[in-house]
Amino acid sequence: MTNYNTTYDHAVYSDNQNTSVATRPFYWIRAGLNDMAGAPLLSLLLGSVFTLLCVVAFGVVNTFPMFSVSMLALLLVVSPFLAAAAYSVARQRVQKLTPSLRVCLKDIRSRALGIGMFSIVSALIVAAWVRLSGIVFALYYGSLGESTAYIARAWTSGSSTPSMMVFITAAGVLLALTLFTIGAFALPMIADRNSNVINAAHSGIKLLRSNASSVLVWMLLLVVLIASALFSGLILMPVVFPLLAYATWHSYRELSARS
Repeated sequence: MTNYNTTYDHAVYSDNQNTSVATRPFYWIRAGLNDMAGAPLLSLLLGSVFTLLCVVAFGVVNTFPMFSVSMLALLLVVSPFLAAAAYSVARQRVQKLTPSLRVCLKDIRSRALGIGMFSIVSALIVAAWVRLSGIVFALYYGSLGESTAYIARAWTSGSSTPSMMVFITAAGVLLALTLFTIGAFALPMIADRNSNVINAAHSGIKLLRSNASSVLVWMLLLVVLIASALFSGLILMPVVFPLLAYATWHSYRELSARS
């Protein structure tokens, strides 16, 4: 049974007459920037912790490609908790409170079960995706042995044939779309209402379907910002991670209120 114990009243979002629905994601980004300006130290802390995890995971995968699945699963298990902490920062600002790490930890602890279940589901999806990608790779390239490790090695080294890069990119896009469809609004809903993961995922998919134009632009912005963080050698990640987390929170609030 879903437990709706939202800690604040949703603000009613009204679309500006001079603003199309498709441009709303830019306002979510602006709201995220305002949250970062309102809580710079907490934002930097959350972004730095996530960046450190990415650096460790990248280093392990680059040295020991056979651990690529484990490292990716670890990121997917930890990052929802960091994102939930960022949602708590944004929620505190909505309540006109000074964001506090203590409150963030309290909010995470009260929703740990739902966030943990979401993390496990995400990790299982990635594990299944990696296994299926390895099988497809083996069937296409005729090498069943260390196909998953070879894919990881080719991805981290950057030296591979064009067909290999097309395969890796296509597989990555498929994974990203799957995780976005499930988690773009499910995780904020869990952090907000302490919903169970099934109801949250179902409601999130309904929000995606009923707000297609906004969601499409939002996905493109996510790709651009995440790509900029990756191609910067993770230098921008301490800023991009909290910014996207805050913006995701505002996207969830607006679209759920609109629906």
